[in-house]
Amino acid sequence: MKKFLSVLFISTIVLLAACGTADEDGSQGDTSEVEETGESANGEDTLWQDVQEAGKLVVGTSGTYAPVTYHDENNELTGFDVEMMREIGERLGVEVEFSTMDFDGILPALRNGQIDIASNDFAITEEREEIFTFTEPYKFSYGSVIVRSDDMGNFESAYDLEGVPVALGSLTSNYAIFAENIGADGTAYDGGVDAILRDIINENQDAYLNDVLVLHRTLEGFDDDSLAVAEQVKFHATESAFPMLKGNNSLKEVIDEVLQEMKEDGTVAELSQEFFGADASEPVDQDEVVSLEGN
Repeated sequence: MKKFLSVLFISTIVLLAACGTADEDGSQGDTSEVEETGESANGEDTLWQDVQEAGKLVVGTSGTYAPVTYHDENNELTGFDVEMMREIGERLGVEVEFSTMDFDGILPALRNGQIDIASNDFAITEEREEIFTFTEPYKFSYGSVIVRSDDMGNFESAYDLEGVPVALGSLTSNYAIFAENIGADGTAYDGGVDAILRDIINENQDAYLNDVLVLHRTLEGFDDDSLAVAEQVKFHATESAFPMLKGNNSLKEVIDEVLQEMKEDGTVAELSQEFFGADASEPVDQDEVVSLEGN
């Protein structure tokens, strides 16, 4: 474990880790060294043409964030984002080739031209939009916490996390940013979600921050009724989309068309129900959701 303000990078991403970037904007070093992908010599956007000619779309994902992207009991890559991208590829008539890597390396890989697009429940933020072009959002959610059932009364809103020891899946996630902004005492884990939940049970931590949909799926796989999701704690409403390098509008346009079809024919809602047990295809009511900044 590493304390929240540690400068050390987490080398392994936990199963069910919260989503974020290597840096909030996904940068690593001087942007002048980034390889421009999907552009012709005259600067024309050719990414979709390049994908068609190659016959494949290279997608970066972690494979370690169930139920978004993970390996099943047969070691097959699956998950909500994975199956969304496979359906998009099928409708576009191209093969989808997944490149799995540590979560913190996905956006740098996108910037360096190793992948065409990223698929790992990336929330749209202003900082990311400065560097990346996003598709239309396909998943809507917000953050919440797992706490001890006996302590549920101590958490009536996200503001009650101030000064509380909390567990995080990553130092680079939006949930880690929120924990800092709200004044929680965060600790990042690299040993798996079971270690996080056991530490909450043993009172080494009081809460685990993550996407509310992911938290519910986490508890379904953890047979212990001493823990529960504090439904009244809501923070950081998110709109998740697939990022690509800034200016790759040709690929964005064709994917957006397919996403619209998938929303209209119920495919997004169906996949959401399959992997989250809820329909995450519609925007959430943000009236009681505390912002990422903690206000």
